[in-house]
Amino acid sequence: MSASQMITTFLPIALGVVMIGAGVVNFVGPSSVRQSFARWGYPAGFHRVTGGLEVVTGLLLIVPVTAWFGALGSIAILLSAVVTLIRFRDWGHLPGAIALAALAATIAVHG
Repeated sequence: MSASQMITTFLPIALGVVMIGAGVVNFVGPSSVRQSFARWGYPAGFHRVTGGLEVVTGLLLIVPVTAWFGALGSIAILLSAVVTLIRFRDWGHLPGAIALAALAATIAVHG
């Protein structure tokens, strides 16, 4: 499988699974998630909005004809996360958010 085929076939599915998983965790909102969203200044329940959007973009990524739209949505979500993490100096989660944003951008460019 060529690198281009891997980017257009495997990577959207992999990122989709990650986005769905993160979305479910955010939507369910264990106390650590709710505390983080409160610390970042988001209103109560905003973790559900974020989680719902993550699940939707993840589903879009898994379906080949909508993967590009899922990549664009993921870029928006992940860049928002990166900005939030930098603003609040939450360095522990920053590398993963940057890596996933770069992955989403790669999928969008090749989609």
